[in-house]
Amino acid sequence: MDIQKADLLRGLSRDCMNAIMDIAIQESYGEGSYLFLRGDPAGCFYILLMGRVKLHLGETGKIVHHVSRPGEIIGWSGLVGREAYSASAECTAPAELHKIEVGRLRKIMEKNPVDGFVFFKNLSKIMGDRLLQSYSRYEKVFVTSTTI
Repeated sequence: MDIQKADLLRGLSRDCMNAIMDIAIQESYGEGSYLFLRGDPAGCFYILLMGRVKLHLGETGKIVHHVSRPGEIIGWSGLVGREAYSASAECTAPAELHKIEVGRLRKIMEKNPVDGFVFFKNLSKIMGDRLLQSYSRYEKVFVTSTTI
């Protein structure tokens, strides 16, 4: 998977994309490895290249999202001003990811507000889509539990 095709980075200028590629670190994780735990400082986010990662609410184990499509992002808490991750990210299969430090990315976006706008517009769409997915899961659980 080419990181440049990630939904989050779609529409960015070539210069911005090159700057992001310069700060992205490719990392490998084994099955059962954690990218981060709920409550850890949210200093980085990840773009999935291959593998599977589940996001869950720590000790309760409640799964809030599965990430398995190359190009999906994980750990966007720091991008929206949260100091800590709101969920834990556990690899359910070996995974390859690009890790990007939020502070370094912010400096890139500050240099070009147009790219910053496109980036955060993309992020808003991703967050909205995940919210709709969670509504759909809640609706299925609610309908099932009320019809029993």
